[in-house]
Amino acid sequence: MPGRTRAVVEGWMRPESDRSLLVDLARPVVDRFSPGETELFPLLSEAHFADPRAYAEPERRGGPLTFGVPEVLVLLTPVALAAMTEAVRYVAERAMRKGHQVTSAALRRVFRGRPDGPAEAPPLELTAQEWAEVRGIVERVAVRGGVEPERAAMIADAVVGQGRLGGETR
Repeated sequence: MPGRTRAVVEGWMRPESDRSLLVDLARPVVDRFSPGETELFPLLSEAHFADPRAYAEPERRGGPLTFGVPEVLVLLTPVALAAMTEAVRYVAERAMRKGHQVTSAALRRVFRGRPDGPAEAPPLELTAQEWAEVRGIVERVAVRGGVEPERAAMIADAVVGQGRLGGETR
């Protein structure tokens, strides 16, 4: 990625810059694939944002917010937030290369497949190849976070399906 574009994307899409976007995009994934975390989602989200890299380090997954043996139960909230962070970074970069203004509303429309209010700019759309890359990003991040490969593939499919098919996750 060219230096200037990379700096703009990284400056815009730091997790602390728009936590609400990442929470909005990760929540349906957690609700679908780990409904037992629904009540804990706000607490787990805050813990993730306090230490976003911990999800990928097995020795750090055993903190106060894990339950049981970390190898047996992987909390999906931090994994979903990490996956959406990487997917949003990718989409923001692609949008900037295409000359789109990148906003939280535009990214919500891409991943949810429905408007979050009136669109002021032409809609951002991804090609099949770009959606395949988003799928790969989500799957890789989930596996890195301890999710079984088969489940990671299902989660990645759901994220892409949510965006391509109008926001439905079920």
